[in-house]
Amino acid sequence: MSQFTEFVQPQMGRIFTALGLDVEYVRAEGNTLHHRDEQGTEVPVLDLMGGYGSLILGHNHPEIVAHAHELLDQRRAVHAQFSLREEAGRLGAALSDVVRRETSVKEPYVATFGNSGAEAVEAAVKHAELVRVRAVMELAETVAAHVERAREAVGRGEAVVDEDAFRTAEVRERAPEGGGIEALLAAVGAHNAAALATRPLFLALERSFHGKLVGSVQLTYNSGFRTPFANLGTRVRFVPMDRPELLDDIADEERVTLLDVETDGGKVRVVERDLPVITAFLVEPVQGEGGIHALTVEQGRAIRLFCNKVGTALIIDEVQSGLGRCGAFLASSLIGLRGDYYTLSKSLGGGLAKISAMLVRKSLYQGEFDIIHSSTFAMDDFSSAVARKVVELLEAGDGQLYRQVTERGEKLTAVLNDLKAAYPDVIEDVRGKGLFLGVQLRDQGGARSMVLRGSAYTGSLGYLLSGYLLRQERIRIAPTGSAGNVLRIQPSAYLTDEDIEQLRGALTRLCRILRYEDTLHLVHPASDRRIPKPRAEIRDFRGALPGYEQAAPRPVTGPVRKVAFLNHLIEPAHLRQVDPALAELSDAALRAFVLGMDPVKKAAPYPGVRIDSPLGSAVEFALYPLMVSSEQMGGYLASGDVAGIRADIEERVQAAREDGCTVAGLGMYTSIVTHNCTSLKVPGIALTSGNALTVAMGVQAMERGAQDRGWKVEDATLAVVGAAGNIASVYSQLFAERLGKIVLVGSRRDGSARRLGNTVHGIYQECWSRIAAGGELAGIPARLAEEPLITKWLAEGPGGDDAGRGRAIAEYLTERYGSDPFLTVTQDSAALREAQLVLAASNSPEPFLTGEHFADGAVICDIAVPNNVVPGVPEQRPDLAYMLGGIVATPNGESLHPSARAFLEAGQLFACMAETALMGLAGLDHHYSYGNISRQQVIDIAALADAHGLRLADYKSAHSV
Repeated sequence: MSQFTEFVQPQMGRIFTALGLDVEYVRAEGNTLHHRDEQGTEVPVLDLMGGYGSLILGHNHPEIVAHAHELLDQRRAVHAQFSLREEAGRLGAALSDVVRRETSVKEPYVATFGNSGAEAVEAAVKHAELVRVRAVMELAETVAAHVERAREAVGRGEAVVDEDAFRTAEVRERAPEGGGIEALLAAVGAHNAAALATRPLFLALERSFHGKLVGSVQLTYNSGFRTPFANLGTRVRFVPMDRPELLDDIADEERVTLLDVETDGGKVRVVERDLPVITAFLVEPVQGEGGIHALTVEQGRAIRLFCNKVGTALIIDEVQSGLGRCGAFLASSLIGLRGDYYTLSKSLGGGLAKISAMLVRKSLYQGEFDIIHSSTFAMDDFSSAVARKVVELLEAGDGQLYRQVTERGEKLTAVLNDLKAAYPDVIEDVRGKGLFLGVQLRDQGGARSMVLRGSAYTGSLGYLLSGYLLRQERIRIAPTGSAGNVLRIQPSAYLTDEDIEQLRGALTRLCRILRYEDTLHLVHPASDRRIPKPRAEIRDFRGALPGYEQAAPRPVTGPVRKVAFLNHLIEPAHLRQVDPALAELSDAALRAFVLGMDPVKKAAPYPGVRIDSPLGSAVEFALYPLMVSSEQMGGYLASGDVAGIRADIEERVQAAREDGCTVAGLGMYTSIVTHNCTSLKVPGIALTSGNALTVAMGVQAMERGAQDRGWKVEDATLAVVGAAGNIASVYSQLFAERLGKIVLVGSRRDGSARRLGNTVHGIYQECWSRIAAGGELAGIPARLAEEPLITKWLAEGPGGDDAGRGRAIAEYLTERYGSDPFLTVTQDSAALREAQLVLAASNSPEPFLTGEHFADGAVICDIAVPNNVVPGVPEQRPDLAYMLGGIVATPNGESLHPSARAFLEAGQLFACMAETALMGLAGLDHHYSYGNISRQQVIDIAALADAHGLRLADYKSAHSV
């Protein structure tokens, strides 16, 4: 693990590794970055990310670097706080001059410097609020003076309260009509006190990004960034960029008034004064993180007119769009939009310095802001001098660089539009200005490829493609932060024709990969790159997976409920089944890919399968898969580190609930790592592990297996592998009612012996219950009924420690016979050779039972997922009847999507899946197989399944899968 991942960004470091973006860049110049490959060879990469817009002059621009060297050689004072910072002053003057030139505004601007774009935004927000507070205080003081004047005028007999004053709605709520001047002024004061407590409001555009600091994050539209800190932030309303007509509605909804009193003509009247509530409106001329959306002239004009109308400040965030990025110093100047504030950063530092600037019109500037807002590192000579050099380079040659950006941007846009025309099924839009461009890819949610569908579902498509472009094409591009299907392109002004052609070729190949769903090229960079890619050509896999059309729904008389089932990969090799383009990747490469995806486990749900009950109800049964293997699940259990996977499972259950599901079933290891659902805390949805129906169908499958081989179950010995578990224990209780001998096989893990003892006690406890209930007995209960101890208990009648009967029986049998004559407890799997019936139910992550473990002609029911029996055993031992337990036939042959069936055939479900569907069909709104299950639960669910048409399917042998 890299030190960056271990000590700086643990989550992002793992994600970079998962996507193939785990490189360390060692050198940079112009539009090129260099990293070293696995052999230590330096690899050049065309950098089209441009430091998220910070490199309009490219990496290590020679004049900037030379100037920085000169400054350092001069030993310029970096920390000289509490002095005249003239280098900052010269930079402020230069910025003011450029903004005035571009906007044709005569008024100069005052600069406040910081270290990042978010700090510049915070400075603008704070200053705008200071201006608003001053205006509010001035208005409140004016009202207070008018109140005192009215009181004095009435007291001197020079005025009376106008009778309409008490009819004002706000006064009428607080004072009776005719109550006199003091009652009136008290009502006015109470109303105004409430009004003055109104929290200020900021307006911002939908899709906006203004930073991630405590204040600026609330102005950022992405709720994932904002919501965790909502209680710390300011009040913000977001406005659709293309709906400026909503602004007047917002102003009306947010209008707050102070009540003022006028004394005129001997009358005291109440009048309303608008209270300044909206502090500022923040806009990006070109939205970056939101997906590259540019304001139009009309939209900009509407925003400016609104701000003028309501008297609020307009803050134009040029952090990413400014400094020549769009072909002008200010992108807003290209649409004639003028702000009261401007925020600048990113390219202002020339790729070397960390600096930002907030510019405010001089007439608005509040002198006290010098003191109440400051930064230790702001205004230093080095950063200020570097930034002033950047401004000089941008302005040189009468703005030659701006024209160069425009020309390069037009050429690049033409190439991108050519690709859009050639691949309209892949590229939805190309937009932006200058060298601030976005390529919006079409949604891949309808792809047959699981990889593409999953990346679209998680919003990670652009990141997956970034890994391919970096590793295969040597191009560095990233998606926008809040629109994962938009590739952001922000090169320097020195982008060459060769660079553009390199991008054209790379995007052409990428479009073909997406069109043909050949995901091998996307997955290989995110796997073990030491394993060579098996092929270079791009193939068409659009028809590799069969289409899936469900039959028209049958008419139903009852409700149609939605249910969800959580599953995961049995092994990475099964990816070939869900995404045929991956067929040529080795098992090792697929394993590396799945292990690497550990930080991003959720995958796209499969479309719901309609299952109809003969009783008239129906369910929509949907799979919610996790991209995690049984090997990983076993590792979480072995290490005890289950908190993360439990959180992932809980998120999937919450997603299912939000999608309208009333039941969520947990399959395979998802039930084991959550202690059979009990560790999950998701209200409003019923949970089940499906264990009860799994047991019921397993018992039926073994009975059928014995019947097919011509012998009776009652004559057999049963061996139970994984007998310490709850499922195997219930199996044993059910079979004990028919058999005379059971072998319980546990593991050698800590605690296994104790758990095996609990299984023995549980079996005998159920046997005693059957005996005490009366009626015809068979199997072990019949044998026990002949024992003196049991005869004595029956004679004594009810009473005593009934809950401890199972333990007492076990101790009695051992004492009387020296060893238990009915239940053999062992940790030696060789004991399986004594049994004609074998139940394999261990939660081992790997198969471990070979042909040598089984008796001749044994019936083996392997309900474990993954299976306990090593692949190939049925072929090596044709005398064995090997079946996969827990397979259920749907009522009308309803089938899962072909790529999601694993060991299943059409018309089949695993029993744990079937129990989930059954709960929906029967309308069960409470947890069922939740925690440990009981014998009675198995009996009840089996009867319910039969009523709804869910019955045992023909058991399957492994060799026919």
